[in-house]
Amino acid sequence: MLRLLTVPAWAPEGAAPHRLPATVPGALVLVLALQGDTGIPRERLAALFWPDAAPADALHHLRVNLHRARTLLRGWGFAEHLRAEGTHLHLTLPTDLTDDAGASPPPDAQDWLAGWRLSGYEGFEAWRRETAQALHRRWLQRQRQQPAAAPASPPPPAREAEHEALRTSTAPALLLLGEPGAGKTTLLSAAFPQAPCLRGLEGLHGMPYRPLLDALRTRMPTLQAAVDDPRGALGAYRLDLARLLPELAPDEPLPPLDALTAQARLTEALARAFEALGPVLLVDDLQWCDPATVEWLLMLAQGDRLRWRAAARCHDMPTATTQALRPLVDAGRLLTLSLAPLTRAELAAVCRARWPGSNFADTALDQLHALSAGNPFALNELVAAGAPAQALGPSLPERVQQMVQRRLQALPPLAAQAVEAAAVMVQPAPAQALRHLLGLPAGDAGDAACQQALAQALDAGMLAEQAAGLACAHDLIRQATAAQLGDARRLSLHRHAALWLGTRPEADAMTVAEHWRAAGEPQTALAWRHRGAEQLKARGRYDEACDVWREVADESLDLTQSLLARLELAACDLFEDLARGEQALNAIRAQLDGVSDPAQRQLMEGRLRAALVDNRVFAGDLASAGRHAARLRELLPELPTRERIQACEVLIELAMREPDIPAAWALLAQLRELAPRLPSVLSFEGQIHWFGGHVRAAHDALARLLQRHPDYCRGLTVENDLAVMLHTLGELATAEDMARRSLRSWAGVMHTECLSSLVLGSVLTSAGRHADAQASLQRALSLAQAQSSALFEAEARVRLARLHLQCGRPAEAAGLLAAAAPLLRDAEEPLRVSNWVLMATLTATANGHAPAPQDIDRLRAASARLQHPLVQAREARVDAELALIAGDGTAALAAADRQAAVARSHGLQEWATEAALLALRARRLLGEPAAKLRPLAQDIEAQAAAQGYADLRWRAAAWLAAHGGTAADGRRARAALSRLRGSERPSLFNADVAATREPRWA
Repeated sequence: MLRLLTVPAWAPEGAAPHRLPATVPGALVLVLALQGDTGIPRERLAALFWPDAAPADALHHLRVNLHRARTLLRGWGFAEHLRAEGTHLHLTLPTDLTDDAGASPPPDAQDWLAGWRLSGYEGFEAWRRETAQALHRRWLQRQRQQPAAAPASPPPPAREAEHEALRTSTAPALLLLGEPGAGKTTLLSAAFPQAPCLRGLEGLHGMPYRPLLDALRTRMPTLQAAVDDPRGALGAYRLDLARLLPELAPDEPLPPLDALTAQARLTEALARAFEALGPVLLVDDLQWCDPATVEWLLMLAQGDRLRWRAAARCHDMPTATTQALRPLVDAGRLLTLSLAPLTRAELAAVCRARWPGSNFADTALDQLHALSAGNPFALNELVAAGAPAQALGPSLPERVQQMVQRRLQALPPLAAQAVEAAAVMVQPAPAQALRHLLGLPAGDAGDAACQQALAQALDAGMLAEQAAGLACAHDLIRQATAAQLGDARRLSLHRHAALWLGTRPEADAMTVAEHWRAAGEPQTALAWRHRGAEQLKARGRYDEACDVWREVADESLDLTQSLLARLELAACDLFEDLARGEQALNAIRAQLDGVSDPAQRQLMEGRLRAALVDNRVFAGDLASAGRHAARLRELLPELPTRERIQACEVLIELAMREPDIPAAWALLAQLRELAPRLPSVLSFEGQIHWFGGHVRAAHDALARLLQRHPDYCRGLTVENDLAVMLHTLGELATAEDMARRSLRSWAGVMHTECLSSLVLGSVLTSAGRHADAQASLQRALSLAQAQSSALFEAEARVRLARLHLQCGRPAEAAGLLAAAAPLLRDAEEPLRVSNWVLMATLTATANGHAPAPQDIDRLRAASARLQHPLVQAREARVDAELALIAGDGTAALAAADRQAAVARSHGLQEWATEAALLALRARRLLGEPAAKLRPLAQDIEAQAAAQGYADLRWRAAAWLAAHGGTAADGRRARAALSRLRGSERPSLFNADVAATREPRWA
């Protein structure tokens, strides 16, 4: 058999194994042996080892080394098993990775063949990693198909039945209940020794998902391999996990967070992470797990992706957790298994297994059973204390606590203090942490004293080594040790624990806060709870973060700290209710003078002004945004880098809309200098191109962003922005798909849902799908009003007006524009103003009214301020409309040609097609015969049909049918009309009225 789970070796039956030589022939044997019956083409195998060589040279190298590999196989007696079938090479060898092999998992991708590497062959190294990942995926699949196939350790004595029940159960979830010390943890780890384990920690359940993250950190090599596996399901969630485990994406900027998608993505990422580690997940001390972790476990149990097995103290389970689990029990998806105390016979079996050299008499066993009440931990403590030879009294668990405390007192003083330090820390801690809590002096003497104390505590069984460090060997040892601490000693240990944990980069802020609270310093604890709220926000737990910030704001005696908490609360509210957010931010601004530290006051004002600029931009109040921006620019040079990045981003948003495109580019240059790898740089590049009128460049920048950073679709509005570009460039189907993707990515976030609904409604209007367009735009209007955003509300009403005008409902369009007018009274953004004036002009003429001269003046001013193709095309369209109303065919044709030139030069397909229709109407007005114009109309119809512009297609088809049309023209016109009417009855589209609007064929 060829051994591959360890260092590769050939192991003949009944003989010592021979290590496989780390040579190219040996590597060829490895690769071929793992191909199985499928084999591998010679060219692919040669390219694996010699990718840079010419094909003929690579095949020559392969022939030479295959001869040497055959010589190696001949020594094993398997030379004839290497054969060629056409261009494929096959090697059939028994290995320890075959389907009928043991159930042991393959090594991690980083570790497989770690002691057997072939230097200088990058293709083989890539094959090694990919093969290790494939083997791990295959092992996981096999384990999930066979629930009891995972390897197990021998069952603890007297727990064979429970061990078998754990191993064979196919339930999605199983809960093992028992008293403290009953052996639940031992039983779980014996049943599934290789499974990852979440550990609830008493008193340290303030931070969501802590047990999950502690468990993932102990499996980092396997997790990293799963993240890097291109065929795995975890890679797309790398950045979500990196919020909690920064080592997965070191020095890589992460996308911004939002209130809903972050939490949903994170829970899914954690599920996929543990799926990649094994088929079963263990949970120890479920009663101390935080609500978010319990919620996550409930989600797992509702499906069949990953089974979990948990242990909990039956009398310490929180009511909320019990109630949360009850629906699973009722649905049969959670089984409970009670771990009863040891019977007298089982206790005898345990004693024989644990202390084989001791022959306990029946009377001794009777006494031990009576004293321990069948509790395995108590039994161990009783024997360690000298029972049954010594009379120890019957009281439990107080008696067990006293026995633990006596063992503690028997230790040397420094070793006992180390156990006390571990009891206060609760979580596993490295030796240097316990050394800090012991207060030992720096230098060799302190190191030696610490090592000796820890060794004594380990030898006494009071401490135990875990993957993350040292901890009390059992919860009951920790509880008994903590119970005997005096007040002064307890306060001192908690203080030192808080000081040490606070210096760790991965510090759980809520844990540090809890230590400060226990140390009797509540105000310091509030400062750490503020940091903890930031961590909660990063984990998608926005509601919990806001609850903590409210607590800090209400209870902190430090004005700066209280204002910072209120500022964070206002920022969380920014995209939900802009008016409320502005009110909260202004209330904070009024109190800034009370912050005594100038540097802190400056930082807070910078953050506040940036939030106000952002708020007012999206509210459509550019005047207020400009006033706040002026002060922000003054503060910008003195702000820390993180604050300057945020300030540059909001200033770019404002500059694009003012519009001051050169200023936007200058700010983007600053942003690039501050954070060159920040993906939002590409996003802003695309947006500046868009506002500057370079549609294709904007599209290309956003397409690059989506290709390079697909994970950022939940932090940046890249899908929505790309949908705008695609719509403008005439790619309706792709634009619709991108807008719907954006709605899925940002589900539940009103701000972006509103944006994406606006875009989707416009795309569907162009496609002539009126009912769907109306639903999308009405949704956008509702969301805009809920956010108090005049900007979005005006956009929704103007786009709805376009829809109604297209559907032959000019009266409804006029009503919508009248409602939008007050919202746009002070607007100066050329893109917004030009669209509103265009719709107002077309609606007025459709209703038989003259357009307002002041509106036309606003359009001229907007066009002069920004040479954007859309603004220029809208101005030309208005000029064509005015000329046609005046009966001036020459001016109308000139305007149509101007619109066509702008549209063609920038790729604006819909505008170019409509310009051709305008030219058709103008030329007809000038007296050109219909027969001469038919080829132009036919070309317009073909272009509109190809692009999916249903309304433009119908208008061209209707003209052809009415001007010397054939029967085929009539059928095409009716088909186009049927599509516009849709399946809804009554139809939103009024064909009779629509036929009277531009180009007014009637």
